[in-house]
Amino acid sequence: MGTIVKCPQCNEINVGSQLHCVKCQTSLIGIPREEGESPVSEFVSSPPPPRENYYSKPLEFKENKNRWTVVVVVIAVICICSVICLALAGTGMVERAPVESVLDAFMKEMVAKDVEGAYALFSPRAQRQIPIDEVQKLIDGNNYILFEGYQNLSVQSLNLAAAVNTNPDLPQGTVANVNGFIEYSDSFTGNFTATLEKVDGKWMIDSINITVPPDKFQP
Repeated sequence: MGTIVKCPQCNEINVGSQLHCVKCQTSLIGIPREEGESPVSEFVSSPPPPRENYYSKPLEFKENKNRWTVVVVVIAVICICSVICLALAGTGMVERAPVESVLDAFMKEMVAKDVEGAYALFSPRAQRQIPIDEVQKLIDGNNYILFEGYQNLSVQSLNLAAAVNTNPDLPQGTVANVNGFIEYSDSFTGNFTATLEKVDGKWMIDSINITVPPDKFQP
């Protein structure tokens, strides 16, 4: 069991943490959430093409010199990849704290119902797509349960990427995709997923989805 929200445009049943309908992209902010079975998406992958469509040619070495050249190149590539992976891992550890700080600030602003303060934490790109009135709806009615009793949050997974998109509405540059846990009073634990992008060296929110246990909706 979890929370669900019905799209007012196409009647699609969405997970309660969705901000937009997965079918028609209609905004779900401000739409009351209900308890119910969360929809499950089925992903079907197409089978691989027949083996006869593949063409392979064995690599031939006419001289030992060529063989050693290939070996050296492979070793060099492996070393470079290892250095890059270590660098990204180290960067992820460094960036975890500032990312958590931004998300924690957002939650605290929403708890205080300071919509302008929370909205200022969104990137200019996100603000062009989400008007401040939509953020206001997140603290109206039952939606405020997502923030009420907030104590702290922790990032469990952080993936950094260099994003280059032709669509100007999508995050660009250094992007962090994160998920983790939210601790509330009365021993409630929620979950969150978020995407942040760096703007002038500062992490800003592009999107955030929050899920809380159904018991938290009980009066």
